[in-house]
Amino acid sequence: MSELLYQVRIDVTEDIAQEVRNKSYFKLNEYIDAILLKVDAELICQFDAFNNFVIECEKENNTNNALYKWTKDTIENNVKKKKYLKSFTVYVKGEQLYEKKTADYLESEIKKLNEKKILKINKYNSDPKNNPQPPKKYF
Repeated sequence: MSELLYQVRIDVTEDIAQEVRNKSYFKLNEYIDAILLKVDAELICQFDAFNNFVIECEKENNTNNALYKWTKDTIENNVKKKKYLKSFTVYVKGEQLYEKKTADYLESEIKKLNEKKILKINKYNSDPKNNPQPPKKYF
């Protein structure tokens, strides 16, 4: 098996989510920019990432697959849309997956902020058994 890669996601309060989507990170916390800059990172809204994936699949006429169908259903579901508009993945150097030491740094430093507008911090790895797969109905 190849080396596992990692990503960090944060969920923020609804009142600050649009500011974060607009890259006004200082409105979330005055120190988060420095943390992100240290590893050339940015916060990408999960809803936007899902929506961009769907657009790209449609542009390439690659819509007959389970991941596309599942993602499209997700962004069209108002409850899920509300959830994912507040969820952000930390991309490092434009990539959503990166080395464990980078993910550990990000997770640790963001937790140290003790920011009440950050509701949740999660670190995930690329092992498929640890990640949700499209439900059978999409196959």
